[in-house]
Amino acid sequence: MADILIITSKDDIHTDAVIQALASSKLNPIRLNSESLIQQSQYAYSWDQTGQLSQGHLSLLDSLREIQDLGVIWWRKPNDFQPFPEVQDPWAVKYCQQETESLIFSLPGLFPKAQWVNNYYNIRIPSHRINQIPVAKDLGILIPPTIVTNDYEAACDFVRFHQDCIVKPMRYSGFLHQDQQYGCYTRLINLELLQGLKDSIRLAPVFIQKRIHKKAEYRVTLIGEKHFVCRIGAEAIQDQDIQLDWRVTDPDKLVHCPDALPDDYIQKLYGMLNVFGLNFGAFDIIRDDDDQLYFIELNPNGQWYWIELLTGLPMVQAMVELLEQLADRYISL
Repeated sequence: MADILIITSKDDIHTDAVIQALASSKLNPIRLNSESLIQQSQYAYSWDQTGQLSQGHLSLLDSLREIQDLGVIWWRKPNDFQPFPEVQDPWAVKYCQQETESLIFSLPGLFPKAQWVNNYYNIRIPSHRINQIPVAKDLGILIPPTIVTNDYEAACDFVRFHQDCIVKPMRYSGFLHQDQQYGCYTRLINLELLQGLKDSIRLAPVFIQKRIHKKAEYRVTLIGEKHFVCRIGAEAIQDQDIQLDWRVTDPDKLVHCPDALPDDYIQKLYGMLNVFGLNFGAFDIIRDDDDQLYFIELNPNGQWYWIELLTGLPMVQAMVELLEQLADRYISL
């Protein structure tokens, strides 16, 4: 029975659901919660002068589990590593966290034969959306006209040409201010708003796209050999903020319907996963008023369980099947 190591956090309901479903499988799931790793683990790995591993063990004390035969790694959603309470100096805290982070980022070296749902290092490149653009071009996938710039005149020229535009962050998701969490979502941008940014646009990259008026919006989740298309009914809500970016509201306030997209388009999305070396991906797709499909972005480690809860699509079972396939691949090595 192969061990599956799931790198996540204590409040990850995706991992909860998959571990429950794995109870009747041949696999042995081991959950590593990042918050407790420093305080609730013991490990030792050593190598001789040839680089041969001579000792290796990892015990997770909070779950009373020890990794014996690690076949599969699923990098889910780890949070910050929490040092022991007696570590108070900020530089000492940073040292403990960064050294632990380096250990976890060394999983490919510690377990070189293990199979990954998505290798952490393969996740990093497509996590930056500009890296997705040339891949989409090569696959014949349309995107909204796009500019990234810190040049006021270039931004104005783009918005003047395309007229109806939106601005969004490439990576930054939000911030905490006075104990209140704020998100950074898609917003409209025009020449008047740009005028107010004339002196500050140089401070950071600005990502602007032509606005695509939505006839329909889809979340397409590829899990191994299975794919799931869910139409999210944001366009029917009489709220411009939600129409621009449905993430501003709770998902259960929006209609979620299982749907389908053309097989050749789904195969192009699989082609993007193949280019990045991924087995999983969550895609945001828009259909415009002329029924043209536009690729918005790939989230290589996106959320998906809420879609199963709202639609009944068997996504947890698909993840179990992917983990089983990866374990079989490991065993056959």
